[in-house]
Amino acid sequence: MKIDNYKIEKINDSANWNILLAQFEDANIYQTWNYARVVQDEKRLEHLAFYRNEVLIGLAQVRIKTLPILKRGIAYLFSGPVWRKNNQQTFVENLLSILQTLKTEYVINRKLVFRFRPYIFSDESKDLKVNVEMFNELNFKKLTKEYHSLLLNTDSDLESIKKSLRPRWRSYLNQTSKNNLVIAIGSDTELYNTFVKLYNQMMDRKDFTEYVDPIKTGKMNEHLDVKIKLKVFIAYKDDSPVAGLVGTAIGKTGIYLLGATNDLGLELRASYLLHWEMIKWMKEMKCSRYDLGGINKVRNPGGFKFKSGISDVEISDIGTFECSPGGISEMIIKSGEKFKRK
Repeated sequence: MKIDNYKIEKINDSANWNILLAQFEDANIYQTWNYARVVQDEKRLEHLAFYRNEVLIGLAQVRIKTLPILKRGIAYLFSGPVWRKNNQQTFVENLLSILQTLKTEYVINRKLVFRFRPYIFSDESKDLKVNVEMFNELNFKKLTKEYHSLLLNTDSDLESIKKSLRPRWRSYLNQTSKNNLVIAIGSDTELYNTFVKLYNQMMDRKDFTEYVDPIKTGKMNEHLDVKIKLKVFIAYKDDSPVAGLVGTAIGKTGIYLLGATNDLGLELRASYLLHWEMIKWMKEMKCSRYDLGGINKVRNPGGFKFKSGISDVEISDIGTFECSPGGISEMIIKSGEKFKRK
């Protein structure tokens, strides 16, 4: 289909999608072929490629939820579109054109509410020349608070990165390096299952519900192309696993996704060594940024304290935005979300 001077092509196979996704520095795990389908149980997805003058300028994995017969509901784009080509100058006009095209397709043509959460962070927005007002001019209104995290710049050499760590964090890293821990690193199912066992032990100890489902995440990982599979880090003491991390390195930003430790792992401070191994892997993968996976100073002060030892650079994304056609679709979404909050 063509809208204005832009062409949208529907991508129908994961292999082609992976090839296209690899062309973008803002590619991320949430825009991989199976993330929404497997991890979040989405049933209806559209994988779209955007071209201008036959040149690829962006990708978007859009989730569709509609009521039968009425065909009204919502189209949602999470952590996208991707639009920053590797080693090329970025043009914000491409992003705005993609969003206008999506708005035309979903809001005007299909009468759906369209939401998107761009994969753009506060430390990047100025250089990218992106701001909320641009989205407002396209009739997108901001809905939610931002995602907050800590960011480590991994462009520097390892010695410089180590010196940038907070003194106490660096001291604990040096101490745990002497604990005779053995680190296993890989992407295979067996190693991931070892992590899940540690994770379940930790959940029993902490007695709280986590929003990330490690089982579904593991199933998704089995379907990822080998070049973009999750990386699992397990620390062993005397052949027994004591701590684990799971990370992703797609595009220029690596992300810490999941972590787990048992009582012995806590005592040995194994997570310090694992995060250092994660940083080294990020550099091997040519990531220039390490997103430490979200922070909440109130709900999880311990996690914030630990991560702030790695970096004190706080970042946020720029939020979620919505454009609505009004009418039935808007009524459906508002009613559903009101019911969900009860």
